[in-house]
Amino acid sequence: MSTRHFFTSWILLAFPIYVTKTYELNGTTALVTGGSRGIGFEIARHLLSNGVRGVTLVSLNVEKGRGAAKLLNREFGYGRAIFIPADVSDEDQLENAFEISALHWRGLDIVVNNAGVINENDWKSLIGINIAGTLQGTLLGFKYLGKNGGGRGGVIINVSSILALPSTSIGPPIYSASKLFINSLGRSLGHSVYYDYNRVRIITICPGYTTTDMNDLSAIRDAISQAWHPDLVELLDKYQPHYQTQSASDVSESVMEILKTGSSGSTWVIEGGECYEVEYPDRKTMRTGRG
Repeated sequence: MSTRHFFTSWILLAFPIYVTKTYELNGTTALVTGGSRGIGFEIARHLLSNGVRGVTLVSLNVEKGRGAAKLLNREFGYGRAIFIPADVSDEDQLENAFEISALHWRGLDIVVNNAGVINENDWKSLIGINIAGTLQGTLLGFKYLGKNGGGRGGVIINVSSILALPSTSIGPPIYSASKLFINSLGRSLGHSVYYDYNRVRIITICPGYTTTDMNDLSAIRDAISQAWHPDLVELLDKYQPHYQTQSASDVSESVMEILKTGSSGSTWVIEGGECYEVEYPDRKTMRTGRG
């Protein structure tokens, strides 16, 4: 990966994991939620530059979505990207986007469930987008990609966060919990039992601090709820681990390598120029000795 450090630690867990050969991107098609900006847009851009035939951008922001598709078509050629407006937390709207996309490209091969929000002051919307939206996108991915349903098989990439992994972080708690759901979903549905039946890999990525609109410092401050502590914003500066920053393009570059070789059920951290797979310890190794 050019100058970026990339390594893989294949692990044996309590259940078998399917390890793929290098996945061929040439001629495939993809759907990316939250694809109008940030990590989603850069993933779509990198997919096209790595041989993907066509990409569907799904976003609630019509103006930015159309603008993003226009930029991609200008760079890669007319008709390589389309935009479909949809709220990922709305089951009917999201399925409509999948249906239109599959008809337009004559099938789907890759689904990237990237749409997410951080605003804990509207936690019901956060859960609807981060949890329900990712779950619905995953189920629809199996429906439209799965060979048992007439699909070609393929890959689902779910975007979580480094905050979903063990750390000393004090927040944002609801956002972190919503991303932890994504990790558990990917590990469960990544089991070889599901892969053998559907021929769909599911992979979870956990980006570290990435410079996007959502992670703008002022936006984060506005999004954090101080209902549990009046000085939470200031305390975050004191107790929050200081992560290395990276660009959305850095994340997307790593995603291309993970797409090609990552095993189903695997979880990957992309942080400050590094990309690595993480191993989940057996629960018995985490015993404290109490009880």
